[in-house]
Amino acid sequence: MTKVFFTYVWGPPGNPAWPLTFATKAARSHAKKVLSEGDFVFTIGTRGDPTASEHRGKVVGVFQVSDLEVNTQDYDLPRNHARPEFDGVTRFPYALHPLAVWQITSPGTLFSSLVGPLTPNHHLQAQSKIVELDATTAAPLLTLERQQVPPTLPRTEFGRGLVALKNSKLAPKHQGEFSGTFADHDIWFVYALVLQDGRKKVLATKVGYSFEPEQRAAAHNAPMASEVTGLRWQVFLKQATSSEDAARQIEQAVLARYAKHRLASNGEIIVGVDPLMVASTIADIMRSN
Repeated sequence: MTKVFFTYVWGPPGNPAWPLTFATKAARSHAKKVLSEGDFVFTIGTRGDPTASEHRGKVVGVFQVSDLEVNTQDYDLPRNHARPEFDGVTRFPYALHPLAVWQITSPGTLFSSLVGPLTPNHHLQAQSKIVELDATTAAPLLTLERQQVPPTLPRTEFGRGLVALKNSKLAPKHQGEFSGTFADHDIWFVYALVLQDGRKKVLATKVGYSFEPEQRAAAHNAPMASEVTGLRWQVFLKQATSSEDAARQIEQAVLARYAKHRLASNGEIIVGVDPLMVASTIADIMRSN
């Protein structure tokens, strides 16, 4: 059963939309505890600055949420350097990346008129947390006209890969009055395989990209007669990326870092380097791209 919540914000979600932000880690943890993926959070403009007068007290957006924790500093979001006290990136650093976001376009969206009287505690809690509405109270919100806007993506490939992986796992269970459309696609991973002998000693590391790293490991193991040689490739790391091109570029960047350690017979295999160092390099490159 899809649940509906509300919270106060400084304005519409934007286009592309911000993630759903919180001032404290505790507030985000509370949201994760009470939300299920696919629930809706309606955002209401605060009644004071910096919310523009035309948005104060009105329903301005709705988020269909995920449990993917992010930080606003990981996004290229608008900043308010002139008024630091109104800079949303620094004031609300903790966030959940949304599955889908809509801007409310209906006229007459005064929140108090739509849902009727709520307790002062409801409004107080919604200033810093999300607050659940019962089905009857929430019903008018679900009929509002809206326009879907794309969520802003993290600026690093590491973050974009996490979002792509989250979207790939979405199931048709995310139904409701506002249902998003999510493409059915493969997720491309940068992976590292380690070659181990019968004593689990690591002999080499292979870096590659694929949408099925486990199958790549199986393909490499097939001709090795592991029962006799004791040699076996294992998946050591797989990191989701946003696209096949991104995965290929990261693979090539990692291999370039270890050019002196690559086998002449197979340039994707690295010897003499701790697999943890290779994994760290993959993470560094993905966080810098």
